[in-house]
Amino acid sequence: MKRSPSRQSLTRRRQSPYDQGAMTAPVEGLSREARRLLSESVSPNTVRGMRSDLKVYQKAGGVLPATDVDIANFLSAQNKLGKKPATIERYANSLHMWHRYHNLPSPVKSMAVRSVIRGIKKSRDTRQASAPALRLAELHRLLDVVDRDTLHGLRDSALFLLSFYGAFRRSEVVVIACEDLEWRPEGVIVTLHYSKMNRSGRIETKSIMRAPPGTRYCPVGMLERWLAVSGIQKGAIFRGVTLGGRLGAGRMTANTLAVRMKKGLAAAGLLEESYSPHSFRAGFITEAHLRGKSDVQIKRVSGHRDQRTFERYIRIADAFENHGGDFFGL
Repeated sequence: MKRSPSRQSLTRRRQSPYDQGAMTAPVEGLSREARRLLSESVSPNTVRGMRSDLKVYQKAGGVLPATDVDIANFLSAQNKLGKKPATIERYANSLHMWHRYHNLPSPVKSMAVRSVIRGIKKSRDTRQASAPALRLAELHRLLDVVDRDTLHGLRDSALFLLSFYGAFRRSEVVVIACEDLEWRPEGVIVTLHYSKMNRSGRIETKSIMRAPPGTRYCPVGMLERWLAVSGIQKGAIFRGVTLGGRLGAGRMTANTLAVRMKKGLAAAGLLEESYSPHSFRAGFITEAHLRGKSDVQIKRVSGHRDQRTFERYIRIADAFENHGGDFFGL
């Protein structure tokens, strides 16, 4: 009688695409071009995140393929350790995708696992902490302390302004290249080849307006100044700068943006506000909303398509600011 393979042996035979660092798991019969396109179907950041989640699961003693009991117990244990509900849900999604990419039924969709996730959400405060909005006044405070007589300071100023007025995610702004810029008298059009919500390769653009003469800080003018002084004419527009002030050849990382922002916030006395690079995006959306711009106008810059997600970005610091009940009869 032919014995069926154990789950452990099946795990050894089925190498996870996440363990390879990209969606390149060998699939019988697929051509080289089909495998290449398969690897392009998920972003590197997503792959890294899922691979990390699977390591957490396996380090906790989990085996792949998993049963609904395996996953339900794992998620329950992670909840007991104090992991955030959003993190636990991400673990579940990574496990779901592992099974899907191996053409296996996903135990995550079972009633047991779904009920455990629902129980975790109901028993915990699931309000997700959001980066506070860096409003225009705070942006100016940040820029006021930056020394633009140095390459570090000039690059940071252009980077901060573009992040704000383009409502960029940090993963988007650091990969912009000279070839992605289309200069117009009114400003500059930035082409995005990839974004968090665009994994299909659809081309997106953001229009950054040139500020009127006399404006305190112009994102387009600062970007022009940075490119002129740095001498960058092709490739990444934001690059590493050494401690000695020499321009690097490679593009800067998203983590460097966070480090440089934190340094500027400390100098501006804003460190305790817990701003992060995502605060630029939230700040633009909030500022534009409070200045009377329509949702359509704002979403043309932010790129939002889901209205509920968009509205969560409007973070009014004062509970009574722009209040809907700000009218009283005689």
